[in-house]
Amino acid sequence: MAVKVIGMGNRLYGDDAIGSLTAECMNAFDAEANGFQALTFIEKGDIVFFIDAVIMEEEFNLFKIDIENADFVEISDPHRLSPIQVISLAKRSGNVPKEAYILAIKPEKLDWPGISDKAIERIKELLTKYQDFLKKFGIDVNVESVVNCLKEKSNTPWK
Repeated sequence: MAVKVIGMGNRLYGDDAIGSLTAECMNAFDAEANGFQALTFIEKGDIVFFIDAVIMEEEFNLFKIDIENADFVEISDPHRLSPIQVISLAKRSGNVPKEAYILAIKPEKLDWPGISDKAIERIKELLTKYQDFLKKFGIDVNVESVVNCLKEKSNTPWK
C-alpha cells in the first residue's frame, strides 16, 4: 500500500490544467488528461488523492470517493476519464484502492491555455485548508512553493 497523489487535467484547456500542474509542482504523478495513465499508477490497497478541476457550486472542496458504489460508472468518452471513472476501472481490474479522494477546484475559465488567478487562489485555499488532513497521510505540502510554481507556469502550462 502507498499513498499516491495524481494530478489530472488538460493543459490546453484553461483552468482544467490546474490538477495536472499542481501535481507537477508538488513532484507528484501527473496523469495530464489521460485517465488511463492514472489507472496504471493505482495499485490494490493504495490511498489515492486526485487533484482535478470539477464543475461544482463550491469554490473548492475535498471529496471522498465511495469506492463501494463505484462499480457501474458509465464511461461515455474513452479518451477522457474522471477520477471516479478511474476508480471504477481500478476496482473492476482488481486494483481497488483502500481509499480515494478528490481535491477539487472549481474552474473559472475553460478555454485557451493559461490558468486564471482565481483558480490559483482556489488551489492555495484548498491546500491550506486541508494541509493537516494531508499530513496525516504523509503528504507534506509547501503551499507557497506550489503556488509560486503555478504562477510561473500559468501562462505556458504546456511546457
